[in-house]
Amino acid sequence: MKTSVEWLVKEINKLTGLTIQMDEPIIEQANKMFEEQIMDAYNQGSNDYGSQCYQPEQYYNETFKSE
Repeated sequence: MKTSVEWLVKEINKLTGLTIQMDEPIIEQANKMFEEQIMDAYNQGSNDYGSQCYQPEQYYNETFKSE
């Protein structure tokens, strides 16, 4: 599965006709921020609705890292 960061870089490249190379640490940091946002949203939803079937990390991994 392509991350939102990877998708964004590809779309910018298509729109501009340029080839933008992102440093790996920048991509890793952006992906880590996305992961944290998803886990925070999962926790908030679980708190709001009183149901948490997974730990946030398990939910993220099963939802976004499965191929």
